[in-house]
Amino acid sequence: MFRQTTPDAPAAKPTGVWSEFGVGLAMAVATTVIAALQPVVMRYGALKADPLFFSTVSMVAAALSAALVAGWKGEFVRIFARPYAPRLFALSLTGSLATSLLLIYGLHQIDAVAAVILLESEPVYSLILATMFLRERPSVRQLLATATILAGIGSVFGAGRAFSPFTAAALVFVTPLFWQISHVISLGVMPPLRPLCVTSARYVYAALVLVVVALIIDRGAFGELGNRDVMLAAGFTGAFVYFAGSLTWYGAISRLSLTWTTAFVIPGVPLLSFAFAIIFLGERPNLREYIGISVAILGVAALVTGADASRVSPLETVEAVHHPVT
Repeated sequence: MFRQTTPDAPAAKPTGVWSEFGVGLAMAVATTVIAALQPVVMRYGALKADPLFFSTVSMVAAALSAALVAGWKGEFVRIFARPYAPRLFALSLTGSLATSLLLIYGLHQIDAVAAVILLESEPVYSLILATMFLRERPSVRQLLATATILAGIGSVFGAGRAFSPFTAAALVFVTPLFWQISHVISLGVMPPLRPLCVTSARYVYAALVLVVVALIIDRGAFGELGNRDVMLAAGFTGAFVYFAGSLTWYGAISRLSLTWTTAFVIPGVPLLSFAFAIIFLGERPNLREYIGISVAILGVAALVTGADASRVSPLETVEAVHHPVT
């Protein structure tokens, strides 16, 4: 399904006014912008509403959007097919349920700027899991890039308020690990399942579980259903940030090299997230945070641009299950 090309020369086939490359590039830009919004809108939701309620409504909005599109494409019924349902459910618990709760509860106490820095750990987890489960030996460049990412994150620890309280920072820091675990779980279902079916299952199963959990733990939180601002923010997070972000990611990597697209998207997301946090939340990164994110971005860029674009590993293929958020 995904056409692989070299990072320097993505495939381009004219299709009227827009070429394949032009459409793919536009979708890569859209993915970058949407992914950059995630820490900001979730920080807003964590401050304005009960975290569990906001996470639940966001996931329901994503699930409804996914169900509509999956139903239109004839993919919805496969979500509950017996051979795939257990693995899809496990994928949903790790890739959507756990990550949404970890991120929202972490952002309830630390700001979006700190979260952006901590989320730069995702490529590190990807490299570790590829080494553990696919027996891939990391190159010297990958090891140096990983050390650079961790150095960038670690340099901010002494910046006072940034990662305080530590428990909240830890929740955000481990969030990408669960995204990456969901990729490993996906190895057994994609293929034969298509990305739209898999991502729809992630949102649908997670939404069902979150609704049940919210009703059991705190029914009173649903009193916020009448809060228009919270509902709009949660609906935007689910339908736009979660689901539309997934669609633009799929659209980009179906036209461009996965390696090239990742190298384009990932370094741009934290920079835009910083800008959005300043514009929409009024947060002001300090000098150490600027330095830390710059160092981490250099490490991420070195890691993703150093990948072998000609080799398509199973773990690389299932990266399509979610768009980058770091």
